[in-house]
Amino acid sequence: MKHFDIFLHSFEDVQDFVELATVQPFRILVGNDRTRVNAKSFMGMFSLDYSMPLQVRMDCTEEECERFKATAARFLA
Repeated sequence: MKHFDIFLHSFEDVQDFVELATVQPFRILVGNDRTRVNAKSFMGMFSLDYSMPLQVRMDCTEEECERFKATAARFLA
């Protein structure tokens, strides 16, 4: 499983990140040590605590991970 950390600071950031995640052909989870939610779910994403960095975990190839990470570059922690 590949991973990287992000910060989401606003409602718009959450919306934009979910839109980016939704078009990916692989599973993406976002959360912290205790909680992980589906990154393609608005309801799940809005339930997270955004005061700390969030970890993005993906079931994908290294190439797919790098492509998604580049797409989500503005959110990187």
